[in-house]
Amino acid sequence: MAYDMEMSKKNIVFFLTGITIAVILYLLYLTLSPSQTYTIGYVNPNPTEFEGAQGFLTNLPALGYVEGQNTTIIRCEAKDKKEIENAIRDMVNRKVDLIFTMTTPATKMAKEFTRGTGIPVVFILYDAVGSGIVEDLLKPGGNLTGVQLRGSTAKSLEKLREIAPGAKHILTPICFDTGAAKRSLADLQKATVQLGMQLTVSEVKTLDELHTTMDSMGQDIDAIFILHTWLVGTNLEPVIGEAVKRKIPVFSAGHVHFDNGLLYSYGPRNEETGLQAARLADNILVHRVAPAELPVETSDFFLGINLKTAEAAGIEIPYNLLQQADFIYR
Repeated sequence: MAYDMEMSKKNIVFFLTGITIAVILYLLYLTLSPSQTYTIGYVNPNPTEFEGAQGFLTNLPALGYVEGQNTTIIRCEAKDKKEIENAIRDMVNRKVDLIFTMTTPATKMAKEFTRGTGIPVVFILYDAVGSGIVEDLLKPGGNLTGVQLRGSTAKSLEKLREIAPGAKHILTPICFDTGAAKRSLADLQKATVQLGMQLTVSEVKTLDELHTTMDSMGQDIDAIFILHTWLVGTNLEPVIGEAVKRKIPVFSAGHVHFDNGLLYSYGPRNEETGLQAARLADNILVHRVAPAELPVETSDFFLGINLKTAEAAGIEIPYNLLQQADFIYR
């Protein structure tokens, strides 16, 4: 009898403990998860590209923002400047809870149209300070914060030296069709000077001009670097085809990646950069942290190597570099 009573007491204790834990977990869930409905404006002028915008959307549900349940997303996926401008004005008029922007031009518009409204803006762009979006990365001030993609160019060049120690002359075909094109070119120019390399810049405005540049490439070119330029980044076939023929590496510090046919890239990845931006948005919406107090983050960088391209070009990737790779495409 005493044994049964003792077991009964233990069962009651276990039951009450379980109830207590369940209540604590539920309260924690309410504290950390969105407890109201939200309307988020989403502005991506380059919907066919993958530099973080899609990653922002795909990571929102994991943080508790489920479209159609507690979240409404007003999308603007257009390249036309006037259409983007009208969309952001509409978001402001509808008093959305937050606006997400991709690219510098879209963020500049959002900064202008949300001034004095209190509507927070989370961005992904190349250079937050250099573009004038914020004055300081640690204390952005105002109603904007986000993730910048800049910072991997120099290290990408250093990795080239491991693959092709004798490389001295680099070609970069570029179309100035993005706000990041000029700034990424400046980073590349600075890095090549520091490493004692020669850089040839070839401006191309059309696909035909890109083909001509590759066909007339000098015999002394040792490698090709792909910058933040949509025209070149979305038309890699003539670049990689000529590089494989000449057995020289094509590489990048972002925007395009190793799985697009580049020998290697060292730069941001869509999912991870998007997650960084989504976390910033969550801090603003749920945890009520002002954008002015949220430092602008630099995207995480990843090394990806394409062994299929390396084999086609007859280029051997050093084992120690393979060990450093975050991703390998075979």
